[in-house]
Formats: sequence, C-alpha cells, structure tokens
Amino acid sequence: MAALTSLVAIFSTVVISQFTFGHAPLLLASMGASAVILFVVYSSPLAQPWSFLGGHMLSGLVGVLVAFYVQDPALASALAVSLSVLAMLTGRCLHPPGAATALVPVLNATHEATPDFAFLLAPLGLNVISMLFFTLIINRIVLRRPYPTSIHLSAAERDSRLVPDTLNGISPADIEQATKDFKQFIDVGVDDLSQIFTRLQLLHFEKQQGSISCGEIMQTSIATAEYATEVESAWIMMHEQNLKVLPVLDKARRVIGIVTRYDFLKNLKMTPYDSFEDKWLAFIKRSSSTSTDKPEAIGHIMTRKVKTLPATAHIAELIPLVVREGHHHVPIVDHEDRFVGLVFQNSLIAALFNQQLLNQSVMSEQQNSAS
Repeated sequence: MAALTSLVAIFSTVVISQFTFGHAPLLLASMGASAVILFVVYSSPLAQPWSFLGGHMLSGLVGVLVAFYVQDPALASALAVSLSVLAMLTGRCLHPPGAATALVPVLNATHEATPDFAFLLAPLGLNVISMLFFTLIINRIVLRRPYPTSIHLSAAERDSRLVPDTLNGISPADIEQATKDFKQFIDVGVDDLSQIFTRLQLLHFEKQQGSISCGEIMQTSIATAEYATEVESAWIMMHEQNLKVLPVLDKARRVIGIVTRYDFLKNLKMTPYDSFEDKWLAFIKRSSSTSTDKPEAIGHIMTRKVKTLPATAHIAELIPLVVREGHHHVPIVDHEDRFVGLVFQNSLIAALFNQQLLNQSVMSEQQNSAS
C-alpha cells in the first residue's frame, strides 16, 4: 500500500509541475525520500505536516543563501547540510530529506547556474504543496489514518491524558517528560509510545489474571433495536425493562449503533424557559404529520461510533475502553461480527475482584505448603 500511495503522490506532483511550467517536469529528488517517510512512517514526528513543510522550505532557503555567498563547492555543500539541520532543529521541523533539498542550489551553482530565490517557489514550493496536499488526502480520507497525529486526537483521547494508565499510574505526560529527559531525538511520537507501553501493561495484566474472556462475563439476554425502530417504541422498551443501553443492529445482527438515555435527552433542544414535560412529550410521541424535522427512528439519534470486542478477547482488552474512554458497556461480537452480548462495567469489576481473590488464595496455599 505504501508503494502504491507513493506512486500516486509522486506521479500527481510531477503532472502538476509539468502542467504549471509547460515543459519538462520539475521534481526534486528529495521528494522521493519524503514519500517514504510520509506514507510508511506517517505517525513519526518526522512525517508531520510542519516537519515536512518547514524542513524543506527552511533547508531550501539555507541552500540558496549558501550558494550565494560560498564559492567553494566542498565547503558550500558541507555548510548547506549542517546549517539546514540546525535550522530544522531550531524550527522544530526536522525532516531528513530537507538536507538533500539544501544541496540542490549549491550543486546547481557548481554548474554555473546563478542562485535564485525563485527556487523556493518553483520547483520547491510547488513540490512541497502538492506532496502535502496528496499526503493529507491519501492518509486521512482514502486510508483513514490518524494523520496528522498531533491534531487528530478526539476529545476523549485528549481527556485520557489526564487519566493514569491502567496498572501503575504512568501517564502519557510522564512518557513525554521521559523522552525529553532522554536528551536524544526519538523517532516515535508520545502517543505511539503511550500505546506501546499500555499494550505491554495489558500483556502483563493478562499473565497475572489468567485466561478470562469477554464471552465469559458478558450478559447475553440483551434487548436490541433496529435502525427503523420508532423512538417512542425504543423508549418504552428501555423504560419498562429499566434498560440503560440499547444496542442497534442491522438485519445480520451486526452492531451499527448504540442508544443510551442520554441520546434521548440531548435531542430535546431545551431552552431555559421550556417546560421539560412538554418538550419530552413532543419529542417522544410519533409525529402525526407525514413530514417532520424531528427524529422518528432510533437510527436518527443513536451513537454511530461503537467500539466492539470479540467474545474470545481477554478481559484486559476492556480496560482501555472503560478507564480511558469512559465506556460503561461494551458490545461483544462473534467471529462473524454478529452481536452476542454486552459486558457492563460492574461485570468487569466483579471478574477482576473474583480473580484477585482466587490469586490470593492460590498464593496462600502455596505459602502454607512451603512452610
């Protein structure tokens, strides 16, 4: 996939340059190196938009200035690379191919080409803008990758930075501080390091807790709804059965959404002077007219982004969803992604508590046997 996306981005950049200038395509060789970083290690700090844009443009400026004032090719090449690295580090936009860009004006000057600041506009500026445009389109829209990683955090993920990790209280802020104290450049983002560390914690937790799966603690007798279920019918079902959550399934029993009581309330559109009872009745009752602007089906008010887990998953997989993302119930699916049950927060806590008691009992028996 990385090879294909690189092909598309580079080809498109060449075509744009050729169309703009009307003669032989202008493409800097450093764009090829950038393509590897942008599409293969897209989560790296080196691949973020400012690193790519600032790295190339600052380095290009350094290269032009050096070509103007330094005539010796060897010294000019060395200065162009070293000063471009310094500029990128100062501007917090380190992008290794930028150093190659800095060499272009210097090497051109050795062939009696007069250094020109127009180089910053074309081909450099045009190449950079074209590559960045296609990188954003391909990574975010086509491949649905979290790019740029630094601004692609949801509100829940940003809030999770305030929540200690599950086992020993090490937070992403602690990891960020540790990377700063390391005093060396680490080509891994804090979010990636945090995910790796969390995964290590969960693997350790699985070893401690034994092989308890989500399927063992889920509740299977769960009322469900379909997309077209009327809002009133769904509310009556939840009220009569005292339900806090209602999974929404398609015809194949795959989870397409979930409805909680909050989903009903947030659609009331209350003002400080409205009567709650009047607003509630107007919302919950089926509209008598053939056309209406209020939600009539449960699919209109459901939460669409639902995290599910397979029944075979270890209960440790539930912990990030409960602790970090605040889920109180997680839909469980089979090997065909069909809904089979729900794990509630209290079921997880009970399972962890019972397993802890069992572990303590085993340890106590082992100590008694040893003595």
